[in-house]
Amino acid sequence: MHIHRGLPHFPPGQRRIVTTGTFDGVHLGHRALLDWMVLKGKEEQAETTVLTFDPHPRQVLFGDASGLELIQSMDQRAACLAETGLDHLVIQPFNRAFSRLKPEEFVRDVLVQGLGTTTIVVGHDHRFGAGREGDVELLRACGETFGFNVQHIPPHIEGELTVSSTKVRQRLRDGDLSAAHALLGRRHAWRGEVVTGAGRGRTLGFRTANLEATEPHQILPAEGVYAAQVTLVTDGASSHQGSASQQTWGAMVNIGPRPTFDGTGAKPTVEAHLFTAETPDLYGAELEIAFAERMRDIQKFEDPQALINQLSSDADQARRILRYDNSHDAR
Repeated sequence: MHIHRGLPHFPPGQRRIVTTGTFDGVHLGHRALLDWMVLKGKEEQAETTVLTFDPHPRQVLFGDASGLELIQSMDQRAACLAETGLDHLVIQPFNRAFSRLKPEEFVRDVLVQGLGTTTIVVGHDHRFGAGREGDVELLRACGETFGFNVQHIPPHIEGELTVSSTKVRQRLRDGDLSAAHALLGRRHAWRGEVVTGAGRGRTLGFRTANLEATEPHQILPAEGVYAAQVTLVTDGASSHQGSASQQTWGAMVNIGPRPTFDGTGAKPTVEAHLFTAETPDLYGAELEIAFAERMRDIQKFEDPQALINQLSSDADQARRILRYDNSHDAR
């Protein structure tokens, strides 16, 4: 998949099947639409293209994005989109001027002149243009004018739920990983940079990598202790999308405060204890945590030894969940 940073860098083409949107999470609903595109592209020998936006439109339109929650960073989205077999990803800078394009201007300037669209593929709730005034019916009318087709993809149902990014976020907030993963079609993964911590894990016999989010709006699962797979990110890709030579470890991960030492009201932290015989120097590195299962709530213990006993039990449980060989672990 070729990645283009903005419409001016997108080359002209003959036949283009296009879709647009944020595609946050690249969940099963998105995949159903994208799979249809890729199959149609092969049938018609047409190039498939996704147009997405960075930063997220809400950050531009509403200024205060403090409540914005994203399932993925842009790099994660790009990696997941690449796995679908798409030909092109256009990441359009979203600014005030772009946000003011009227629906008809968006069709003419972006879909037709910018992307060379011959077929536009849209989901069941697709809106576009300034004020989200454009809808599927307007697209069909514009298609007759400019000579492109409109393909409407119905909502994707998983179980009894219509799959959406909103539903994924809610299940992550609730700590219901199995439900979130069922909607995503894979484990939820979060990225952070390794920073200096208090060093308390080392004194307890459980060294940890302390992380701060590299995408400040990316959502974390509910506070608790998790079994997870942790991967060193290189060039924007984790080993989930990259080569087998990249480093990956089983881990147990703590999300939340440390009430045994810090009391109540302390700032939540993200700490990962890696199951590895030789802990590498990871300060400043970016790690991706793919959460497997939530094991328990955050607890306050009477003394450090009680915490150590629980951490030992947590580590054993995480290894069983991950089927990770105990002999690889050295605290």
